[in-house]
Amino acid sequence: MGDFQKHIALAKEKLSATLSAYTNRQMTVVGDLGTKVVEQLIEADVARRNEHFGDHRSRHEYSNKMFPLEVNRIMRKVWFAYADLGYDGVNGKRAKEIVDNLMKIIQFFEKRFGIKIHEKNT
Repeated sequence: MGDFQKHIALAKEKLSATLSAYTNRQMTVVGDLGTKVVEQLIEADVARRNEHFGDHRSRHEYSNKMFPLEVNRIMRKVWFAYADLGYDGVNGKRAKEIVDNLMKIIQFFEKRFGIKIHEKNT
């Protein structure tokens, strides 16, 4: 049911778009897409078990159960910053926090999956 490679490809595409949006100061887009990057990475992890969620609640429950506490805290910062950027207006500082936290999340999943997700990550 799950398709690991498809979710990784989607995560990479959305990450690239998120970083472009940040560079172009499209801060609310950073919030929208940052959340989608995290969702695709979780779906990729689930796909390795040949499963698929497709809803926020299942992803959050899985994340809480399967990933270290620190990774979950960082994911929540991305998820909750989305509302700040989407509803409270443009905030470059908040968008930078999303990008910084996304890079930490990407590093975690690169190690977990044994693949590169973001070419500029070292």
